[in-house]
Amino acid sequence: MLKQLSALIIFTSLSFPQDGDSLQIQNIPAVLDTIPTKQSDTTSIADTSGIVDTTVQKDTLVPIQGTPLADVSTIIDKRTFLFENYRYTGDLLKSFNLNFIKDLGFVGYDHETFIYGVGSNAISYLQDGVLLNNRVTNSLDLNHIQSEDVDSIEIVPSPRGFLYGSYNNPVTVNFITKDFITKAPYSRIKYYQGPDGEAMIDGKFSAKLANRWNIALQLTNRSKDATYVNTDLSIWQFNTKLKYFLSNSINLVASYYYVDALQGMNGGVDYDSLSRSSDAPNSDLYDPFIAPVLFPNRTLDVTQHNFGLRTLVNPFDNSQLDLSLYYRYGLDERKDFQDSTNSNVNSERKRYGALLNYTYEFDYISLQLLSDYEKSDYEVAENNNIYTTNDERHSIGGVMSFHTFDRFIKLSFYYKIAHWKILNMDYEGYGGDLKYYLNQEVSFYVGYSLRDEILWPEVVPSFETGIHCKFSDLMIDLKYFSNEYYNYRYVQAAPVPPFNQTTEKVEGIGLNFNFRFWLLLLETNTFYYFEVNDKRPVNLPDWQFIGGLYINDLFFENNLDLKTGFKFYYTGKINSTEYYVQTGNVLDPTNKLDFTLAGEIKKLAIFYFIWENLLGNEYYITPYYPMPERNIRFGLAWELFN
Repeated sequence: MLKQLSALIIFTSLSFPQDGDSLQIQNIPAVLDTIPTKQSDTTSIADTSGIVDTTVQKDTLVPIQGTPLADVSTIIDKRTFLFENYRYTGDLLKSFNLNFIKDLGFVGYDHETFIYGVGSNAISYLQDGVLLNNRVTNSLDLNHIQSEDVDSIEIVPSPRGFLYGSYNNPVTVNFITKDFITKAPYSRIKYYQGPDGEAMIDGKFSAKLANRWNIALQLTNRSKDATYVNTDLSIWQFNTKLKYFLSNSINLVASYYYVDALQGMNGGVDYDSLSRSSDAPNSDLYDPFIAPVLFPNRTLDVTQHNFGLRTLVNPFDNSQLDLSLYYRYGLDERKDFQDSTNSNVNSERKRYGALLNYTYEFDYISLQLLSDYEKSDYEVAENNNIYTTNDERHSIGGVMSFHTFDRFIKLSFYYKIAHWKILNMDYEGYGGDLKYYLNQEVSFYVGYSLRDEILWPEVVPSFETGIHCKFSDLMIDLKYFSNEYYNYRYVQAAPVPPFNQTTEKVEGIGLNFNFRFWLLLLETNTFYYFEVNDKRPVNLPDWQFIGGLYINDLFFENNLDLKTGFKFYYTGKINSTEYYVQTGNVLDPTNKLDFTLAGEIKKLAIFYFIWENLLGNEYYITPYYPMPERNIRFGLAWELFN
């Protein structure tokens, strides 16, 4: 608690008047799909234009903003999750209708996120276009991304997922960070507190250093005391960005991001041991004072240093060049001292690279050129054994789109070829999609692609189709997809992947349905996964439903934007496969009910309150990691000024 209060005092002392928080996305050819919520200054459920008027007076510097990777992507804007009492960045994806979190229950643990039915080891996570994945495991712990630095999230349609980055992963998620300029200095603080010492403090400060220079600083700390043995958490995160406006056509952004995380890794409850010592193991499983854990002394210490230099250029009319250079260093130190036996694994990674994203539009044709290069070195030390690897990857690809009938139809074709040096192999992917705008409210999408799976000598398909409808009081987003991919799971004791290889085919359907009537807002998110060859997909529920009924409107002469109500979660049967060192089975359906309240005061401060798991249900989604019991969290986000 002392750490959070100290950080609060520091950032309060740096607070100055602020002018607003906005991410300006440049004009793009098509309207973006969004996962919306109510806007505080309009009666509609969402503003999906994604277009900001950039008209300015002569001789005024105009900041260049990065654009989404694809104009057919689903964009989760910040207004969607601004009123959610989220804990970490992975929670920001919950509004997507084909998202499932295989929760490990304990705060700060690396919960596996599934998107389009694909797990963490086959998703490309990007930040402003730069791939973040751990190169050893091809995965990412979303706890290590600063949630308060995320302005919006882009989820690329599954047929296009392989295009971005040198991997051929079938799914791509791009976190778009906050990048805004204000006339006066800007500062914001967010704080929340929960049971068992759980707390988070985040402070952000941004100001103009000179006419052409802008600097932004952000510091975050999350912490929690142990409940079950070895579940304590401490994460420090810091980022800074220095932006230089060379001209209206050229902007330079230098950035640095630091992570220091220490996490207890107890491996879940040792159910075999508990069943031998307890007469009621199914009940004692949820008692942290009784239930033993697999690894009472195992910890993970993570250190990251990430440097970047980004150049945004508008070389011609209707064109933009986005060039990024980066260097990333990561060190994961897993330590386990038990019964005088050391079981330590250290993974050190260094990589540097460059990526290019160039877009150009001419009449009814638009072109996008994508290219990247990366060189990486990593070393894995397990006890007295050391494994070192040097690798290079590079790729080039592009998208050609044709706009017809006053841009109501957009037909696109795309291709990528990549090379992986360590295996001396080339791999490629290609496909096409069609976006049809029936009118301003209704659009259709269909896409299909084929790609080489790097570790599986076959060409695999991805297919998606859907309809998006947005009216003043109604939003419907329906998607169907089919994916095939090569799945491996990283075994902690193994030096290098792949291990436990399987081929997976998954197909499903997802639906967002939001409806407003008077003061009431209904939000639902449902998905269903089909059986493939008489088998349920592993680690995924057969279906999931999340529904919230809220009072949501402006009160007190429009000074309070309130959203309060009940949110219900239902998760169906899960075909749980081997997960780390414990073997699961088919898990029964689970449910929970939350009460939430969030209110924005004069667009400056938001207070949060959540009463989680109102009914006190005892359950787990991953064997054997008990989910949180009934608890209360509250917090405040405040844009400060003198």
